Amino acid sequence: MGTPSLFSAQSIHYLLSEIKKRIPFEQDIEITLEANPGTVEAERFQGYVQAGVTRISMGIQSFNDDKLQRLGRIHNSAEAKSAVHFAKISGLKSFNLDLMHGLPNQSLVEALDDLKQAITLAPPHLSWYQLTIEPNTMFAYRPPVLPDDDELWDIFEQGHKLLIAAGYTQYETSAYAKGIRM
Repeated sequence: MGTPSLFSAQSIHYLLSEIKKRIPFEQDIEITLEANPGTVEAERFQGYVQAGVTRISMGIQSFNDDKLQRLGRIHNSAEAKSAVHFAKISGLKSFNLDLMHGLPNQSLVEALDDLKQAITLAPPHLSWYQLTIEPNTMFAYRPPVLPDDDELWDIFEQGHKLLIAAGYTQYETSAYAKGIRM
């Protein structure tokens, strides 16, 4: 865990250069860097591209500011959308949005609204996964009210249909992309 996007572009360049000295890279290698939308700046993304990063994966999680606050995220919806804009103009080959569903007190309408907002931003890749409660976390100690199994199924089923209708293909359990054939 961590936020690699807190590293400067120079640090990422140094790290990748040192790895290349030990492991030869293929010409078309994909190098993905995880980024928190609350730590993003346009110049930083451009510097990552110059360092050799080809894809940014952004932990958006939700576009609902109340849900983001409940999750302990440092960004808000506007910052998330701004980070996507920076990814699009930075020269990256691709980018990914991570989006959660099954959040505390989340309704079907709220979950699908998050997904619709993500689809509108047209990410080439979209990871859409259900929140899980991990041991030794705030939620494990104080479990929130989560949607029940029937609600979770409805969220997944309707969200999956939205993604397929928008041209995304599911290529892993929680991963969707545009422009791939299965």
